[in-house]
Amino acid sequence: MIVESPAKAKKIASYLGSGYTVQASLGHVRDLPNRKEDLPERYRQEPWANLGVNPTTFQPIYVVPESKERTVSGLRALAAKADRVILASDDDREGESISWHLSQLLELNNPQRMVFHEITKEALQDALKNLRPLDLNLVAAQEARRVIDRLVGYQVSPLLWNTVGKGLSAGRVQSAALMLLAQRESARMRFKPAAYWLIRAEVGSKPPFLATVIQLRTKDRPDGQTLAKASDFTQDGVLKDGADVLVMTDGQAKTLHAYLDGRAATVLSVETSETRSRPQPPFITSTLQQAGGRLRFGAKQVMDLAQKLYEGGYITYMRTDSPSLSDEALQEARKEAVRLFGAAAVPAQPRQYATRNQSAQEAHEAIRPAGKAWRPPDTTDLKGDELALYTLVYQRTVASQMHDAVYDKTVILLSCGAATLMAQGRVLKSAGYTQLLADEDEEKDTQRLPALQVGQTYPLKMRPLEGKKTSAPSRYTEATLVQAMEKAGIGRPSTYAQTLATLQTRDYARLEGRALAVTATGLLVAAYLARQLPQVTAQGFTAEMEAGLDAVASGALSRLDYLNRFWTQGLHGVIQHAQRDAPRLSLPHLEGTVLQAHRDGAQLQRQGQRTVFPAQVIPADLTAAVADQILAGTWTAGKPAKRASKPRAQDDSKSPPKRKPRAAGSKPPNTASQPAASKPATRRKKPA
Repeated sequence: MIVESPAKAKKIASYLGSGYTVQASLGHVRDLPNRKEDLPERYRQEPWANLGVNPTTFQPIYVVPESKERTVSGLRALAAKADRVILASDDDREGESISWHLSQLLELNNPQRMVFHEITKEALQDALKNLRPLDLNLVAAQEARRVIDRLVGYQVSPLLWNTVGKGLSAGRVQSAALMLLAQRESARMRFKPAAYWLIRAEVGSKPPFLATVIQLRTKDRPDGQTLAKASDFTQDGVLKDGADVLVMTDGQAKTLHAYLDGRAATVLSVETSETRSRPQPPFITSTLQQAGGRLRFGAKQVMDLAQKLYEGGYITYMRTDSPSLSDEALQEARKEAVRLFGAAAVPAQPRQYATRNQSAQEAHEAIRPAGKAWRPPDTTDLKGDELALYTLVYQRTVASQMHDAVYDKTVILLSCGAATLMAQGRVLKSAGYTQLLADEDEEKDTQRLPALQVGQTYPLKMRPLEGKKTSAPSRYTEATLVQAMEKAGIGRPSTYAQTLATLQTRDYARLEGRALAVTATGLLVAAYLARQLPQVTAQGFTAEMEAGLDAVASGALSRLDYLNRFWTQGLHGVIQHAQRDAPRLSLPHLEGTVLQAHRDGAQLQRQGQRTVFPAQVIPADLTAAVADQILAGTWTAGKPAKRASKPRAQDDSKSPPKRKPRAAGSKPPNTASQPAASKPATRRKKPA
């Protein structure tokens, strides 16, 4: 039996016993070559040799990397002695592709595929009873993805070398994600704050509570006019169209604040309503990464921890975009809730969740505790970060089957002179799922309001006057960028963490605290791509490409039709017509300040002067004073930011090599213009 990782192999071997040998392929065993010297001699003079793919026929040339030759040799030796070979790589496109490549290298006829979503004895036994053939549609989808990513990466990256700088790369998913970051960074630089006032008072009831002035009656508006708040302003610092609000001057705010202090306010209305908070669905890949952010885990760290938990038999497969649970899992989640909080903890019928993402692939369950009987976190041998993540998965899954949390929400309006004040409060009426997992909105409107009657009066004690300014759009964190990618249809669960890592290893973005700040290089790359290759960065086009891959995976679209549509009739022509002009980017928050791409690196231009822009400085954070220091040569660098570690999976943005790697292995490469089971029905016997 061949799986992907040694840890998984060891765990599975412990369940299967002595009749099986379980070995790891260590991920992909074949790939496109990194340089034309790795190709067989007959291909090296082809004009497309550096691509490793014929862009006319889309025939890929696969080779075994030197680093995998020993692994492949070992698998061949074991396969030759085995009664049968079972391919048990992960149940997704990449896993299906790994199994297909293994079937070719090991010369398996009628290859047997075993799939499972959790590593438990019961799941493995069930999987062994339900072996299936290779799903060649999934293999075709993976090959289409790999080919088009190679074509995009290897043909766009040289454009970046000639226009922005050496060693840069572009990719189908990576570039669209970079554009999300760059657009947010650009919005931050264009942002102009708007000022408004927050006027609050303590109402002297028993107990006292806080109320906020929301409306003011004037001679011009005797019916009252709502006071401006942050959401009424655009990012340019002006009122939104149609916003009928009063923007108070400093003098008006101070006068009103002084007038209200010590005066009595009359209760105008008291409205009470019941509100509900539903439990969140069980985790999918993107929401697990977002929740991991609250534990201060990066996206890659979350996936590494989840991989260990999966391989250890603690959780189900961690790459999924389906929030649904099997009937068995629904019952186990309800059973755990009843064990913890009694029979009243769950509703009469199980809750089932469906995705709102139209492009989701719902082949897998949600991420949940593994097995038929779930292990509470305190009964496992897990520790540290692994225990924290497992606890998160366990609690989220069990909570998803519990009752809603029910609140009594109260809204009180008071009048004092020309001002109307409002207070809101929320009191928990029925805890529901919050007995196990906190309500994410629990900090909103949590003050307890007293029982008041209309017409009652209470004195106001003013809180200090608060002059407020609207805030710039916040930078993406790794978690919120994954959320935005998922919403835009950019990438898939298997690529989120890898894409984030690539953006950071290329130094297009850098973590500043928990936020992803875009570097000068990232902004210039985004500027060039947006101007010359808009399809590569357009969310809609990228989402359409992902939907096309889904169609290939389902058999609704052929691999060749997909590649012809998106490459031959699409990106190829755009790339061929791209100009090689170095991008130039004005920094909108600093008048007369420009970033210019240059062969020696990004340049800062300001007031007729120019110099190399320091890599440590984030352009959106650049101030006039720091810019002048850089130009004067007096600026001092701080410690460089730590880069992300290199992702494990195939990189969908690999760019052409610029230096010679080690020589290729001695085994002749196999080719696969269209994935297919080209061998007869049983594994070929070794010749005598």
